[in-house]
Amino acid sequence: MKNENSRCACQGGTLTRFVRPIILFSLAEKPTHGYDLLQKIARTELWSDTQPDAAGIYRVLRDMEDHGLVRSHIDSDSKAGMGKRVFEITEEGRACMHNWVNTLEEYRRGIDQVIVHLREALAESPRPAIDNREASCCAHKAAER
Repeated sequence: MKNENSRCACQGGTLTRFVRPIILFSLAEKPTHGYDLLQKIARTELWSDTQPDAAGIYRVLRDMEDHGLVRSHIDSDSKAGMGKRVFEITEEGRACMHNWVNTLEEYRRGIDQVIVHLREALAESPRPAIDNREASCCAHKAAER
């Protein structure tokens, strides 16, 4: 997961919470090692410019296992000599994927509505002189306080 403090919310700094559905659909494809999951997460658009935090991903996996969404075992056939932990989705995890689809579709409708309102508001106001895509506008204001 990204360090959420490095980017403000208006730049997607809070989108890392979507790691759970990414893990679920990845494991629905096939059981895999944690490292492979990290690589798959890193290739998604949410992490297009940053590597996910391995310790954070393993914490999420442990929590998901505690909640019965995934299970793991040690792969004794691992070439590394020491077995690697392999994660796989459970039936509860598959049910959770259905919930995620519904939740994300609701979010998308709400986000689409917010985008429409933001565009309407921007159309009625002059364009700012600065470009905040690189700057952390939210963090900048907090630092001034």
